[in-house]
Amino acid sequence: MKKILLVLSMLACMHTSYSQWSREWSMGYAFANPTGKMKQNINQGHGFVMDFHMIAPSDKYSIGVDLNYSVYGYDQSRQQYMFPDGTTADMDVNVSNSFMNLMASGRYNLITGKSITPYVGAKAGYSWFRTDLNIYDPNDLDNCAPVETDLLQKDGTWIYSFGGGIRYDLSSLFKKLAKDRMSLNLSAYYTQGGTVNYMNTDAPDSHHTTTPPNRASDLEAEFINTQTQVIHKHHVGYVYSSFAQMMDYRLTLIFRSAR
Repeated sequence: MKKILLVLSMLACMHTSYSQWSREWSMGYAFANPTGKMKQNINQGHGFVMDFHMIAPSDKYSIGVDLNYSVYGYDQSRQQYMFPDGTTADMDVNVSNSFMNLMASGRYNLITGKSITPYVGAKAGYSWFRTDLNIYDPNDLDNCAPVETDLLQKDGTWIYSFGGGIRYDLSSLFKKLAKDRMSLNLSAYYTQGGTVNYMNTDAPDSHHTTTPPNRASDLEAEFINTQTQVIHKHHVGYVYSSFAQMMDYRLTLIFRSAR
């Protein structure tokens, strides 16, 4: 009974403590610039980021979660496609390369109470790399639904990031806006992770005749020739293997709730 009361007391104290913390959400644009060997294999990525943080009453530090989805490669071509009933037609074949990061995040504000707040931060979590195939009917102008979808390649690795940024309190520009309720955030983080397999349709070194040492394999999809009825494989890209390494730049809007 005493142990149960002790646990309940601890939970009550934690609830009271965290109830004094304010909460903030952010969303915006993410730009990924690969570094190291990864830079040889894939191009820069563009994506969407959102996060949720809890801010300590002192405003000095915050903890939360961070989600980032970015596309770093895309290819579209017209290929012959066979339907289950044996008929064939020209189809738009789209191959997209993307990654998603889900990380625990912590930030420490170097100064507080000013319109411009510099901070440092660290993150740790997991990254998923994947390549998706989508086949669309070119006569369907809206592309409301693909004729076929397939996951060609997927892999993942643990990652960690460290960096910093600055946030600007928009109440300095908009006088009717309450202080600390909305901010503009600019950040830069370096991300490092373990070995991961990933694909790119238009790698920076694709024009080279020599095979890079970190190329793992070719990636192909099957299509059919309408005249010969012979199924052939269409090359859609290369699979590479290297450490996950990139710089992450973000421009986001931060919304904070009142305490």
